[in-house]
Amino acid sequence: MSETAAADIHVCSKCETRNTEAEAAANLYRCIGCGQDLAHVDTAPNGAVRGIFGWLKQENDLIGDRYRVKTVLGKGGFGATYLVEDQRVNGKRRALKEIPELLFDEYEVSLLSSLEHPAIPDIADRFTEAGMVYLVLKFGGNRTLQSECRRMNGIPYATLKPWALELGNVLSYLHSRTPPIIHRDLKPENVLLDEGDRVMLIDFGIAKASDSGMTRTLGRAASHGFSPPEQVLGTGTDQRSDIYAYAATLYFALTGKTPAAAHERVAGKPLVPIAELVQGVPAAVDAALSRALSLNINERQANIEELLAVLEEKPHAAVEAMVGDRTVRVGDIAFGPAMGRTGPLSQPLHSVPLGHGTPPPVSAPVAVAPARWPLLAGGAAVLALIIGGAAYLMRDKGAEPAPTAATAGPAPAAQPPAVATTGVAVPAPATAVAPAIPAPSPAPAAPAGGSEADLLNLLHKTRSESEPDKTIDQPPKRTESIVSGGGTRASSASSRSVEPRPAPPKHDSDEGGWSITPGQTQKIR
Repeated sequence: MSETAAADIHVCSKCETRNTEAEAAANLYRCIGCGQDLAHVDTAPNGAVRGIFGWLKQENDLIGDRYRVKTVLGKGGFGATYLVEDQRVNGKRRALKEIPELLFDEYEVSLLSSLEHPAIPDIADRFTEAGMVYLVLKFGGNRTLQSECRRMNGIPYATLKPWALELGNVLSYLHSRTPPIIHRDLKPENVLLDEGDRVMLIDFGIAKASDSGMTRTLGRAASHGFSPPEQVLGTGTDQRSDIYAYAATLYFALTGKTPAAAHERVAGKPLVPIAELVQGVPAAVDAALSRALSLNINERQANIEELLAVLEEKPHAAVEAMVGDRTVRVGDIAFGPAMGRTGPLSQPLHSVPLGHGTPPPVSAPVAVAPARWPLLAGGAAVLALIIGGAAYLMRDKGAEPAPTAATAGPAPAAQPPAVATTGVAVPAPATAVAPAIPAPSPAPAAPAGGSEADLLNLLHKTRSESEPDKTIDQPPKRTESIVSGGGTRASSASSRSVEPRPAPPKHDSDEGGWSITPGQTQKIR
């Protein structure tokens, strides 16, 4: 035992305050300077301190006649972890975990032996001494996330980011196991940094498999400021409990301040936003950590990968945030209550109170293809004209030619009136030829029951009217009445002057047919 311990003086490894045993006992075996644990406390189920299992080791203490204590890396749960030097192998550094024998659970050993990850140290040795069980862990560093935060007075985000990603990947590995493993004691002092700046996660003493029906008695522990409310209240933990502790650990590393404890926040104490304490943290990261620290387990990220996507700043990482009273996913960017919205919205998810922070950066607008409806509408109109013209030409194919005014006999009395398909003129039933009536339409209308010759004559008239050298508003040069279907109507439907053109030969018999060529119409004998 060291001289300081023999003199009943216990130096705090955190603030180096010297505590006498009487002072420490009066302060529930905590440092009178900073409140750090100085002993393994025996606590009754109701929380009362009944005594201690033993004092924490001091610097230069020798354990197992082999491991020389350099410093206390951390104290939490039911054990403490020391940085030691192995005297048998030229002072090689190890991490040594100490647990009171009465509190030791074989579960941690069996759990660690089943894990294979570079950020989880292997157990190199195990022994018992003076009522304590010791686990020797392979570790080559001398720092923790907590000690680095104290040294820098808050770790800059650029420095912390690679460590945060490594730590998140360890949790992803644990949560991907079958069944998932919940660490339940994640905090800065349990995150070691080796000589290569690699992260090592230790202290699986209160870890559990997520499918276990009941938390082990020794696992009923919580760390002030880092444990979520469901763990403090004992209502059940899962992967989202580790997400809360992970966010609390990063909160401390960035700001140098322990976040408000869960039970204090439940009682109304607010959580100070990271943006109000330090600068340089991306707004999206600030918002994601705030969401992960939600008191409601259902409002946190569903898995650690979702949070890591924000830290990695993936260009297509979907970020959720509040818009009004619901959470939405807006493309790749989250929009908060005071932010505008652009882009398509997905279905609403669960509500996520961000509570603070500036909006994350907005991604570049997505290019939108030009509208094609004008082209489609024009094509449809052309197609309709073609179909209409073809139907018009085919409707009277094979029918008897319409009688002329000279040869037409008396029309049947019960003949229905002919209906003009163009909407220009509707003839009434008649037995005699009616005088031509000019139609009000500016363009000549096609006869409803005319032949191909009538249609061609109408096309000639239309083309003549479009020529610029014709005189407007002159009386029609000629008017011709056609009897069709028991009625008569004007073949010249326009009041404009039309230069006379040779009319196509009329039907003089039912024999033969009409040959239509550009500029003329000829009957085939």
